[in-house]
Amino acid sequence: MKFKSLIKLSSLVLLLGITIQTFSQSKKSNIMDNTKNENIGLLVIMKAKEGKEQEVKEFLLGGLSLVNAEPKTESWFAFQIDEQTFGIYDTFEAEEGRQAHLNGEVAKALLANAGDLLEGFDPSKDIKTVDVQASNHKVGNQNKGLLVIMKAKEGKTSAVEDFLQAGKSLVSSEPATLSWYAFKINEETYAIFDTFAGDAGRDAHLTGKVAAALMENAPVILEGFDASAIQKINILASK
Repeated sequence: MKFKSLIKLSSLVLLLGITIQTFSQSKKSNIMDNTKNENIGLLVIMKAKEGKEQEVKEFLLGGLSLVNAEPKTESWFAFQIDEQTFGIYDTFEAEEGRQAHLNGEVAKALLANAGDLLEGFDPSKDIKTVDVQASNHKVGNQNKGLLVIMKAKEGKTSAVEDFLQAGKSLVSSEPATLSWYAFKINEETYAIFDTFAGDAGRDAHLTGKVAAALMENAPVILEGFDASAIQKINILASK
């Protein structure tokens, strides 16, 4: 089974026309565009089957060349949370772009390989549509990141959204915070996704005004929030 899976993955990478070496070269020149118009997005969290972690990583690396050919996919990030957990976050100006992506080559390849590579992947639950509440961009190479998922207390959704809007202006004064997104997953669940060139920028953000305000306001507006919800991630590829 492992041999067949490797053949399938190798064929996919070949079709994508990319290798890890060429990806590395392209990533170095892939800097954040600060003129994007992003209103909606997708968040996909997936867990690699045991022993399939490297294959999942290679699959995500290979997806970069496909999304680069999607003009209506504004931003696309492939990331790794821990040894087995990976994710994709991408944004679009309008629903037309999101649907084009969901019916495009990356989504087709993900569904075709999920059975072999991923643990219990359910597209209806694991591919989440999101609404972008706020974003802030600066030019730079993106290698590290943070993903923070939070649940608003009952009756506090407006307060959470106000806080996220205020966060946009705070990160403007953080030169090492390259991209910062606040988005809504469902009626009570929100998230922050941000990127940095390296650990120094991420650490500066974690000791900065946004993080301080989050921890100060969390007991009032968020349900059961603590520092463990702030997940450090590695950016594998980005558009």
